[in-house]
Amino acid sequence: MKLMRHCISSSKLAWLRKEFGKDTDGLIAAMDAAGTAYLDKLNTSAESIEDETLETQKGIAKTTSSVNVNPQLQAQRKLAYLWLQQRIALTTRIDDAELVALADFELQHIHIEVVQPSGFDAVVARLQAEQILGFDTETRASFERGVQYPLSLIQIATMDACYLFQHAILGQQFTQLKTVLEDENILKVGIGLRSDSQAFKRQWGISVASTLDLNWALAQLGAEKEMGTRQLVATLLGRRIDKPKKMTLSNWQHVPLSGAQIDYAAADALAALLCFNALITQLTPFYHAASGTNTAPLIPSNLMILLAKYIKNV
Repeated sequence: MKLMRHCISSSKLAWLRKEFGKDTDGLIAAMDAAGTAYLDKLNTSAESIEDETLETQKGIAKTTSSVNVNPQLQAQRKLAYLWLQQRIALTTRIDDAELVALADFELQHIHIEVVQPSGFDAVVARLQAEQILGFDTETRASFERGVQYPLSLIQIATMDACYLFQHAILGQQFTQLKTVLEDENILKVGIGLRSDSQAFKRQWGISVASTLDLNWALAQLGAEKEMGTRQLVATLLGRRIDKPKKMTLSNWQHVPLSGAQIDYAAADALAALLCFNALITQLTPFYHAASGTNTAPLIPSNLMILLAKYIKNV
């Protein structure tokens, strides 16, 4: 469990690295090991636990007495400990050395389609049959003061396909995605959706409904700042997804898009959907465990309002 790394702020970690240099990671690992050992002791499943007290400030004398533990209390303690482990695993940022060691996020067995005007209606009908969609957008970067381009590309992913809707190809037909984007029965999952939603409203008069921003979801669990796509994919999927600026800042209005642009755009939308599914899988046991006891709900209520429907169906 990365208890210490979770608790240490970025500024404190920078200070530790300045003071201890190459020994910093070893120090943090030692603190993690000690903290984990202590918490494991509290979580013991034995019928009694040791109650240790410090009697003097010199020579650390210990007195041990057996304290009977109510089985229900023991179960609640174990559940709370496991939930602490889960939250720390979900909200602790992964450092660069760990990221580099992860396997690549790959687009395998996924149909990727740059939607053409002739196939637009059929694709929209397909998307309307889904309950959850991965969602992302790309906009051509501007390098001139006062120049801002409209949304260039919308990426929408299902579990077996990713559809790219490019404004330069679809023109006014682009706005007909309104039927999907405003459908309250279809959850749109993405990363950093606030600016996207504002752009849809401002540029196209589309009010994107029923969204879940994974950055927001992790913040409810204790993440101190936005995780971002790379961190979320590493944390939830155990994979590395690269975000080179050369690709991020490329011309998303260009027709045709390059193969690298297509893969990059599709990966973002698919990654959001897969991260959502992984989050649901990891939270589900704690939802059901808390429901079966007198324990207060473990998952924050504002998050559960959005997720309960999907957790119950797992």
